[in-house]
Amino acid sequence: MNAVLEINDLSIDIKSKRQSVNVIKDINLAIGKKMKYGIVGESGSGKSLTSLAVMNLLPDALHIKKGSITLNTKVKKDLTKLSNREMQKVRGNEISMVFQEPMTALDPLFTIEHQLLEVLRFHRKYEKQQMRELGLEMITKVGIARPKEIFKSYPHQLSGGMRQRIMIAMALICEPALLIADEPTTALDVTIQAQILDLMNQLTETHETSIMMITHDLGVINETCERVAVMYAGQIVEESTVAELFSQPAHPYTQGLLQSIRSLRDRKRTLYSIPGNVPMPIQYQQLGCRFVSRCPFAMERCKSSEPPMYQVSKGHTSKCWLHEKEGQGV
Repeated sequence: MNAVLEINDLSIDIKSKRQSVNVIKDINLAIGKKMKYGIVGESGSGKSLTSLAVMNLLPDALHIKKGSITLNTKVKKDLTKLSNREMQKVRGNEISMVFQEPMTALDPLFTIEHQLLEVLRFHRKYEKQQMRELGLEMITKVGIARPKEIFKSYPHQLSGGMRQRIMIAMALICEPALLIADEPTTALDVTIQAQILDLMNQLTETHETSIMMITHDLGVINETCERVAVMYAGQIVEESTVAELFSQPAHPYTQGLLQSIRSLRDRKRTLYSIPGNVPMPIQYQQLGCRFVSRCPFAMERCKSSEPPMYQVSKGHTSKCWLHEKEGQGV
C-alpha cells in the first residue's frame, strides 16, 4: 500500500520537572490514498492527541518522545522534524482538519467569505476574483444554497450544520492529501449528522483525499471508514478492516464496545457497559496491560507484562495475551 500518512512508534509524554508521564505509546498506523481510516475509543484514549501530533499542534505541556509521522505527497517528509514555518505550508494545504465545534473554530468577527478565502490567500497565488469564484464553487459543492448571500454572513447567523459545511469547504478548498475529522458531527442532530458524513464521503472521492476520522461512535466508523484502529489509554489495542472488526472483534475492549451497542437492540436485556474506569496516565507505567482492571479475561501475567501486538489474521492485529498461541507478534 502506498501510504499518504505513516505513523511509526509514536510516543508522547507530558513534560514535568519531577517525572515524565507517558500519554501516548507506540502508535503505528498507515493511511493509503483515498482511504477512509477511523480511530475510535473512549474520551481520554488519545485519539485527538494523535491527530494534533500529526498537525504539529500539541500543547506546550506535551512533547513527542520518539517516533515519526511521515507525509508522502510530492515530497516525502517527517512532520515531527519540520519547523513551525515549514508546518504552516503543510497545514490547510497538504493536511487539513475539521474540528468538532465549528462555532469555536470560526472567528465571529469576520465574514464567511473572508475566512474561507484566507486559506487560498495563504497557500495559492490567485487573483481576488478567481479566489472568490473558487470559494463560491466550493460552498456550492458542500450543499449550501444562496452561496453569495452566505458569503456575506457571519458565523453566528448560520445553523450548526451550515457552519460545519463551511468548515469542510475550508478544509478541502486546497485539495489536501489528508483530511483529519475530529468528531465532526458530535454537536449535530442525527439527520444533519448523516448529511455531513455523506457529504464528506462524496467530496473525498471527487478530490481524492484520504480521511482520518476521529470519533467515539462506532456507528460513524461503520458508515464512513474502511479500516479502523481502536484506542484505549493511549495505545492502539486493535486494528483491522471495519467489516472484520464488527464481525470478529479480537480484543476484549472492542468486544465490550460492540456488546454495549448490540444490547441497545434488545429491549428485554439490561444495557451492557464495560465495568470500571479508564486508568489515569500516571498509572500506566504501573500496569502490564492497560485494560487489565476492566477485562473479564484478565490473567496474572496481564498485571505485570505488557502484551505485544499479535497478528490474529491477515491485516488484523490485537494487543492481548489471549492471542499468544494463535497469533504472531508484529
